[in-house]
Amino acid sequence: MDLVEVFRIRGLVDRRGERALHRLFSHQELAYALQASRPLAFQRLAARFAAKEAFRKALGKAVPFREMEVVVREGAPWLRWQGRDYPLSLTHTPDLAVAVVLVDPTCPDPSAP
Repeated sequence: MDLVEVFRIRGLVDRRGERALHRLFSHQELAYALQASRPLAFQRLAARFAAKEAFRKALGKAVPFREMEVVVREGAPWLRWQGRDYPLSLTHTPDLAVAVVLVDPTCPDPSAP
């Protein structure tokens, strides 16, 4: 689980420009978020950032942000990493975004040799 304040994502863009978003999000994630109004776009991006942080916490290792992607499958969000989709729940308000991702501790780590 992770919680992100929406103003932090907005502040990142204000300080470093939209180019900074390309270091954190896939083309598809940006296209989905940026098609919305500016306030909603930042909420969507904050939720995706929270999802990636939640996944890193659950996995117990620092996965590069661009290796993970929030995808929508059959109307539900999933966190995709190394060809595997993990169940994900997202919610956001104008101020906060929250994500919960499930990682089965009995599954082998797909990045292990």
